[in-house]
Amino acid sequence: MHIAVLGTGTMGKAIIDGLLRSGKEVVISAYDALPQATSGLSAEIAVTPPGEWFSGDAIPDAVIFAVKPADIPAACAEVYTHQQSVKEHVPLWISIAAGITLQTLGGLSSPETHICRVMPNTPARVGEGLSAYACNAACTKADTILVETIFSACGRTVSVQEKLLHAVTGLSGSGPAYVFLFIEALIEGGVTAGLPLATARECAVQTVFGAAAMLRQTSEHTGALKAGVMSPGGTTAAGLHALERNAFKNAVIEAVAAATARSAQLGA
Repeated sequence: MHIAVLGTGTMGKAIIDGLLRSGKEVVISAYDALPQATSGLSAEIAVTPPGEWFSGDAIPDAVIFAVKPADIPAACAEVYTHQQSVKEHVPLWISIAAGITLQTLGGLSSPETHICRVMPNTPARVGEGLSAYACNAACTKADTILVETIFSACGRTVSVQEKLLHAVTGLSGSGPAYVFLFIEALIEGGVTAGLPLATARECAVQTVFGAAAMLRQTSEHTGALKAGVMSPGGTTAAGLHALERNAFKNAVIEAVAAATARSAQLGA
C-alpha cells in the first residue's frame, strides 16, 4: 500500500514510525510546509509535495491529513486540486484534525470522496496508541480495512459514530496529558515522602503501567480492583480519602468534559 502523509509534526511522525515498525509492505510519501518538520524522517520516506503524489503511476491509497484544524482548508484544497488529474483511482482521505467534521471535509472535496476521521493519541509513537475512527457514507468495507491496517500499526483501533469523536478527543486524545500529569504528581509525592527522584520516577511509571496492564487483562470492575488494594484503616484508604477530599475524580471528569467541549468548538 502507498500512504501519503501531509503534516509531519508529532502525530504525523508517530503514524509514519508505526507503519515502518509494523513490517507491512508500505510505501510512504510525506510533506510538510515547514522544511524542518521533515528532518529526522527515515531515509525510506519519500519527502515530496502533494503535486508529485498524483503525477506518476503510484497514486496513494490514502492521504492522511495530519495538520492543525486551522490548516485543514488549505491542505484539503491543495490535495483536491492535484487529485483532479486522477480519475481512475481516488485515494481515501483520512483526517486526524480535532473537531473538523466529515461534512466539512466533504465540502472541501466532493460528495464522492471517501473520507474517514480518526482521533489517534500520542502513545502511537511507541505502538500503544488508541485510534477511534468514523467514515462517511461513501466509504466501503475496503476503506475500513485500510484505516484499521494503518492505525493498528500504532496500537489499537475502535470504530465509533462520528458524534462521539468529540468525547473520544476529550478522553483518549487528550488523556495522555492527564496521565502524564498524574505520574508527575506521583513522582513529586514520592520525592516529598523522601524517595530519590530516580526511584520515585521508576515506582510511579511502573505502578501506572502495571495497573493499566492488570485492568486490560481482567473483566473485573475498577471498583473491585481498587478494593483489592485497600484494607480497612490502611495506607491506601488514607491515600484515597485524601484524593476524594481534594475532588480528584471530579477534576478528571471535568477535564474530559472540558476537552470534549473544546473539540466541539473547534469544529463549529
